[in-house]
Amino acid sequence: MLSTPRQLLMDLSLKISSALRLLGDNSKTEYATYQEVLRKVSEDLKKDCKSSTLIPEINVRDGGVVTHCHAALATLFIESVRGGHNASVVTSALEDLNWPADRLTETVQELESNRQLIQSRLASLGTYPPHIVDVDWKLNYRVRSSAGEEGGGAMYLVTLHTQEMEGKRGKVTFSCSLAELTHLVTRLRQATRCIQKYANNS
Repeated sequence: MLSTPRQLLMDLSLKISSALRLLGDNSKTEYATYQEVLRKVSEDLKKDCKSSTLIPEINVRDGGVVTHCHAALATLFIESVRGGHNASVVTSALEDLNWPADRLTETVQELESNRQLIQSRLASLGTYPPHIVDVDWKLNYRVRSSAGEEGGGAMYLVTLHTQEMEGKRGKVTFSCSLAELTHLVTRLRQATRCIQKYANNS
């Protein structure tokens, strides 16, 4: 079921709604200032960002009014895409905030021109499994255990060096027998073949 404009506004805080109302008010926000905010939001949403949020920043001016309007418009763009609200829903929502036709049309057109990019950016956010960037291993032959029992023979100590979000490095260390290591390598080769097959068919 398609969300109504009221449902869209309910997803935004009172502070965001108030800032959007201010941005659309001809008597309080000059058209040049509105255009600057719209341009800056569009530019910032196109930039690569390593943080976990898409909400951009802007230098504080006029007691922070421009900053609040900028953050509010960016939030509207992002929440509209995240919630799957189409242009007609956003249009009705801005009409509820008494936006004039010219600013409303220009804003919705800018949102639609950036919709796919915002969707892509949203999909890339959040946590993801670490990537393996290097491997160290060594052979550890245990003759006797600490309890004096006979050891289990050769064991491999493997360390996977990983890279996480924002370049953070980590390590995953485990030990395994030759049979277990062989099984692991076999499964990895099977996974590689499946990925290559999928890539060739796509």
